[in-house]
Amino acid sequence: MTNNSKIDFQVININPAPIGKFSLPIEKHLEFKEHINAIFKTAPNELRQNHQEISMEHICNTSDQNIFNSFSNLKELKNIISQMIVLYIKSIGYITEEVVIHDAWLNNAGKNATLVHHYHPNSYISGNYFVNYNKESHSTLFFRNDRVHQHDAPSIKIQENLNEPTMYNLPSIGLEAEEGEIYLWHSHMTHGFDIPNKESNRITLSFNSLPKVCIHDRYSFEVKG
Repeated sequence: MTNNSKIDFQVININPAPIGKFSLPIEKHLEFKEHINAIFKTAPNELRQNHQEISMEHICNTSDQNIFNSFSNLKELKNIISQMIVLYIKSIGYITEEVVIHDAWLNNAGKNATLVHHYHPNSYISGNYFVNYNKESHSTLFFRNDRVHQHDAPSIKIQENLNEPTMYNLPSIGLEAEEGEIYLWHSHMTHGFDIPNKESNRITLSFNSLPKVCIHDRYSFEVKG
């Protein structure tokens, strides 16, 4: 094309997936990290779930447990995360004043650990607090690209050019997380990590939440916390 006939071109994004990123003040992060390390050392057996086959240990990862209910020294962290969730929901254009964190648990991924890709049903906003994390030696959390993995018919699929990766053709996209950061996302988003941990002690705190009052037109309900 000549300069006079050049066609303007750009790619614009429609319906992006919003992920909230929060960074704790360093002094608060170190305080919470100390509490969480102590919990892994002292938690009773009935709160522990060990999965040696995948090199993963959890604390309070059953339907009747919640790390915030079992350890009062994490009360401040719970309040901070609750405030973050409310801010995140409001910042993407929705209304809520209070949320209930109905599930929360600790994860300690050992060397060679992986996390099967999954999503969290019966929840609205999920999240992950990177408590002990080194991105050089600990596995990156990836989110599946539903535009690549979706299989709704009718559809036509052509070959991806992975020599030129983009946010549109990659099968999954990883978080560039740092220790002390908390990420929030809609609970239906599929996430996990297939690349094994290079080192042990990848410690995170995961949680699920719902707005305390859910109102939409004539239909509403309230969640008991």
